[in-house]
This record gives sequence, C-alpha cells and structure tokens, in this order.
Amino acid sequence: MSGTTDTLDTSADAEREAVRERVFELDSVVVEYDGMPDRCTIFPTDATRLERMAEWISADADLCVSLDDAR
Repeated sequence: MSGTTDTLDTSADAEREAVRERVFELDSVVVEYDGMPDRCTIFPTDATRLERMAEWISADADLCVSLDDAR
C-alpha cells in the first residue's frame, strides 16, 4: 500500500508546486455607500465576467491597508 501513498504524496506535491508557480495580478474596486462602510472588492485582473462572479473577495474598505503600510 505504500506505493499508493507515495503516488498521492507526489501528486499533492506537484499540485502545490503548480499553485506556487501561478502568477496573476489582482484588481480592486471600491464602492461607496451612504450610511454604510465602503466596500473594497478584489478580483483577478484577467478574469472573465463569469469568473469574476466566483473569484472575488470583498471587505469593508476601512479594513484594507496599502501594501506599503503593511510592509
């Protein structure tokens, strides 16, 4: 059975390496609301309209900091 485990480990390692090598850019949009916190939505720059519906994250804009401030 150890051969099966080795195969799974190798497959998982290859998948992790492929994810590490994936390079992409992100874009963001801030939507301003009256009486509510503004919302910042981040998504892959090259995503199609359909992909954007599934590949995004939003947060209150006041919780986001610039990259320079985070360093």
